[in-house]
Amino acid sequence: MAGTIKLEVVTPEKTVVDEDAQIVMAPGSLGELGILIGHTPFLTTLKLGMLHYNDVDGTERFVYVNGGFLEALPSFRVVKKGV
Repeated sequence: MAGTIKLEVVTPEKTVVDEDAQIVMAPGSLGELGILIGHTPFLTTLKLGMLHYNDVDGTERFVYVNGGFLEALPSFRVVKKGV
C-alpha cells in the first residue's frame, strides 16, 4: 500500500519529531511493534527503548523513548513523558 504515516513524537515541553514516515517500529510494553499505512487504530503503552522509522527518502531514523503512549490513527502520534 502506497503512502506515508504522519509521525509526531512529543513531550510535555516540545515536539521532537514531526514528519512523514514509511514505517514505524516502536518498543511496546508487550513487545516490539511495527506500523504501516492503513494499520488498525489502537492505543498502547511504550517501554524504554528505541523507536525507529524510515522517512520518506527511506533513511532510517532513531528516537530514544522513555516510556509513554503510542496512538495509531489515520494520523500516527506518539505521546511520551521524556526524551
